[in-house]
Amino acid sequence: MKFSRRSLLVPVLLAGMAVPLAALPASAATGGSDGDRTPPSLSLGDGPSDKQSVTVVRPNAEGKTGQVQVGGARLTGYDASGGHAVLSAGSSSNGVKGSPAELRAGDVIAGPATAVTPQGVLVKVKAVHPQPGGSVSVDTESATLADALGDGKADVHVPLTAADLKVKSPDGGGKVSAPQSAPQGSGQGIRFDVDVPMPSGVKPTEGHSSALKGHLDLKPEMLFAYERAHWYSVQPSKATIGLAADYDYGFAAHAEGTASYDTGHKPLHIPAAEVDVNKTVWVGPVPIVLNLKVNYFYDISADGKVTLDAEQDTKGRLEVGAKYEADKGWSALSGTEPTTTGTPTRVEGSATLKGGVGTHAELGLYGAVGVAADVMPYLKATVHGTAGGEQPKDPKGVQDPKSINKTLNDAKADWALYGGGELTGSFFARLNVFGTKVLDKTWDFPKVSYEHKLAGSQA
Repeated sequence: MKFSRRSLLVPVLLAGMAVPLAALPASAATGGSDGDRTPPSLSLGDGPSDKQSVTVVRPNAEGKTGQVQVGGARLTGYDASGGHAVLSAGSSSNGVKGSPAELRAGDVIAGPATAVTPQGVLVKVKAVHPQPGGSVSVDTESATLADALGDGKADVHVPLTAADLKVKSPDGGGKVSAPQSAPQGSGQGIRFDVDVPMPSGVKPTEGHSSALKGHLDLKPEMLFAYERAHWYSVQPSKATIGLAADYDYGFAAHAEGTASYDTGHKPLHIPAAEVDVNKTVWVGPVPIVLNLKVNYFYDISADGKVTLDAEQDTKGRLEVGAKYEADKGWSALSGTEPTTTGTPTRVEGSATLKGGVGTHAELGLYGAVGVAADVMPYLKATVHGTAGGEQPKDPKGVQDPKSINKTLNDAKADWALYGGGELTGSFFARLNVFGTKVLDKTWDFPKVSYEHKLAGSQA
């Protein structure tokens, strides 16, 4: 199965749910040694012992930032619209140097996801007003990651566990569990099972309880990259925000349709249909808050009477998001080619039937949504006549895959089974938290659509 390198099979986003980087110009162009020109590496850190405390850094003219000791201060008040914040000394500040009084205009405050700032905070100090008891009131303006990180480079992959994915209570139509592929107790990955509601005129075929259902095992991780050297530019030369995951996606359609219909992109109103993530990681001393929000939808359509019993399984690696390179600007991420197998058992009628479960995903930083993607993986059958029947089984009671096409082709029908996908996405200027230029407020990624014939009658 071949398709464009830019194609993303993103059925993994059924669950709720990116990037080569360009090199900087040669240092010889501006003089100086390579050692002077290479920004320092920023690695993942454990963060402070008090995970509710903020980090304050002070940029300097040399492109570097120095951490300001503020005594483990926390944000105890924050008004994003008014640009006001209150910092108070942390409850566990014993032995921690400094106090909120150390704040100065120009300092950058980076805060993790907390009850006061659920999506984190990244602001620059405009003015400081001491308050009784050692707290300070601060007037702020928006800041960028270049303000907070200064010169440096980072390329980090942060695994997400089931505990990171905020899913509604799993009952009444969908369920969430540990993936079958994950070691017991590892906390790695998540499994989603979904039954899709059917429109009027569609029902399960005999012997099946669901007309359309899917399951997904995945091991998701957030992607974040950043690189800046101020001698080259005060803006980052590289940046990435995205989501990646190794996945195993199963899709089963056992449906009878008796009329023409098209549901469009209907939301899945089931408890497992909404996922939120506000994940804080520390790059060097700075907390980076990665945001993800996902909603399921389904889309079923047919143009006549058709009966379908078929399944498909896809294994691959998803990458969705956006990357920035100084010489190319922003672009969509691309993933590796997936492997899809299909197992048709019955196709009959005179129509085209198409159905699938997709997702709308939004990725951002510190609550600033920057990337949106709609993904619709689907299974499609086209048929004129009747094909299929009882399939030969081996002594263990398992269908013989080699016999499936022969049996179907022996019937008097022109039929085909396809696995496909559609991806549309947009990038928003609101993600200027990276500190890079975006010429338009919103622009769309090139639409990706692909379709692979899984089985069919012989030519």
